[in-house]
Amino acid sequence: MPMMVYITTSMNAKARRALGIARQCVAAERIMVLPHFTRRMDKRGLVWPEVLVVLDDPEDVRDGGLDHFDRPKWIVSGTAADGLGIEFVCVLDKDEHGNITVFITID
Repeated sequence: MPMMVYITTSMNAKARRALGIARQCVAAERIMVLPHFTRRMDKRGLVWPEVLVVLDDPEDVRDGGLDHFDRPKWIVSGTAADGLGIEFVCVLDKDEHGNITVFITID
């Protein structure tokens, strides 16, 4: 399923770039979803398409500093199709094949 690409004008250039990288990683299936993220999704009754809705059209993307491995951490928030507010944390990384986005946690 192709992702729609919306650019939120209130984001700064760094946040827009990070969002673009995360979207590209998802489209190319260059992601890692940590078990904690999955457990939190299950606990809240969320499914992956709800995460994609927020990634497609976030209300906010903000810099979360660096994680424990000095990777850029981003906090993405928005509203899923059913009106549920979602906020998740992901980090941008690279491996021998290029960019990869790691989904850490979701609330």
